[in-house]
Amino acid sequence: MNQPKYSIWLLPSIADRDYLSEIIQSLGAEYDAPVFDPHCTIFTPVNDLESAKTIIDQLNFKPFKVSVSGLNQSDIIWKTVFVDLETDPHLILLNYLFHQAFDTDYDFQPHISLIYKNLPTGLRKEIIHNLPNIESFWLGSISIVNTTGVVNDWGNIYEKKFID
Repeated sequence: MNQPKYSIWLLPSIADRDYLSEIIQSLGAEYDAPVFDPHCTIFTPVNDLESAKTIIDQLNFKPFKVSVSGLNQSDIIWKTVFVDLETDPHLILLNYLFHQAFDTDYDFQPHISLIYKNLPTGLRKEIIHNLPNIESFWLGSISIVNTTGVVNDWGNIYEKKFID
């Protein structure tokens, strides 16, 4: 059996999570794609669960707002259609903390994916054209997610809510 792989995710606040989940579920149903929790991956892979928990436990963040720079698409399955997030000091700091702790190169490009599916470019652009304009999101917690195996098997194993 493979060693478990963990990822560090920022999760939107409840209202924004519900809004994004609706989009992800709708696209998943329409294009026979896996459904997943809306998130911004801060760092992956993390193999030392206890070190990751220690970093998270030491955080003292309040919920924070991130601006959207636009909707985008790519031929990378994890970024089929996604919300591009503007670089924010909170995002940079969080990525830096995990990058310092784990000897892994992760190309951090803040985004929230909306669908994981190999689709032709024209279809990806059509999906973007039909999505509502999104300006910003509130991020309300940080979590460790077991991202071993297929998307449907992924699961949140540790979460810390940001407190106002």
